[in-house]
Amino acid sequence: MHIASHHRTAAKKCIIYQEGMDATWRRGSMGRPTIMDVAARAGVSQSTASLALRGSNRVRPATRERVLQAAEELHFTLSRSASSLASGRTMRIFMLVSPALNTWFNGAIMQGAYKALHRHGYDLIPYAVSNDAELSEFFATLRGGKNADGAIVSSFDLNDDFKRLLKTLDIPTIGLNTPTTEGFDASVCIDNIAAMGNAVRFLHSQGHRHLAFVEEPDFEPFSFSSSLRSRGFLDAARQLGYADDDLTVIRGEQTEGYHSPQDAISQIVARLLSAPKRPTGICVETDGFAVTLMQELRRQQLRIPEDCSVIGFDDDTVAAAVELTTIHQDPMTLGRRAAELVLKLIQHEAVESPHRIQETSLVLRNTTGPAPRQ
Repeated sequence: MHIASHHRTAAKKCIIYQEGMDATWRRGSMGRPTIMDVAARAGVSQSTASLALRGSNRVRPATRERVLQAAEELHFTLSRSASSLASGRTMRIFMLVSPALNTWFNGAIMQGAYKALHRHGYDLIPYAVSNDAELSEFFATLRGGKNADGAIVSSFDLNDDFKRLLKTLDIPTIGLNTPTTEGFDASVCIDNIAAMGNAVRFLHSQGHRHLAFVEEPDFEPFSFSSSLRSRGFLDAARQLGYADDDLTVIRGEQTEGYHSPQDAISQIVARLLSAPKRPTGICVETDGFAVTLMQELRRQQLRIPEDCSVIGFDDDTVAAAVELTTIHQDPMTLGRRAAELVLKLIQHEAVESPHRIQETSLVLRNTTGPAPRQ
């Protein structure tokens, strides 16, 4: 009891010291805002303002939001060391992505998560992995909960061994657009299967009787959530009455031996054009690969959409630039919602519907049209 009391006293002194320094600074030429200014603007006591800025669950959500808004307007930041000492938390959240930080999707989810976490005094620590060895290193970093207060895992599936490790962590873990929710305390995802079904139904409504689905060549060791899209394509096509010989599905692993999407594209287009029933409606796993595919189709003298329609998936920055019809998803909102979930779990707040689905939409542009006349 004496030791615990000593730590609480030390934490309190640290915060008081920081706030005292703030007041001294404010009296100087810089005019730096203090905790008193934040409390006055929010209409609360200084102790309530301090608790709210440290993320304490002893403060009502509406009051906390008012204090955070006041702090943001005044450009006030509570000492990170004081907050961490008082709460016993690291004030860090890890985000696990693959294969790199600088992809369109990963950049957007990190931006969304950062904005939500920063307002509550948390740092976002991104961690990119490209193989099992790096993934093992990540779990070693998390084990024991001393380096982070929570973790967000984005888009790719974990094997059974890593899922078991996930369950042993004593910090909240959130799945962000992962293929399954198994092992996660909460998740936010899009419904890849339903989204691709909407694309198939649209092509059917346009009179396309022979369809194709093209997966991006498989150059990564992990299974990503986008792998569910081929299942959505087949499920919807069969429900609409398409026979197996009306459908051409080109799997990512069927392009093994090629070192880049560009290397594989000529083989894929050759298979599409030589199919017994040449597809006039083509769904592609991602926008980026859809653009590469269209370039090769046009090089083979096919007109888009007059000879064949193409639909991508993601609605990333390239889709609008080339007027690609696609499935729109909002990764920035996915990142924000994942961050909000991890914050709630850190505070031991009740979470209704911990596994959430985010809506997608079909965006019609210039790469789709009615099926060509036979």
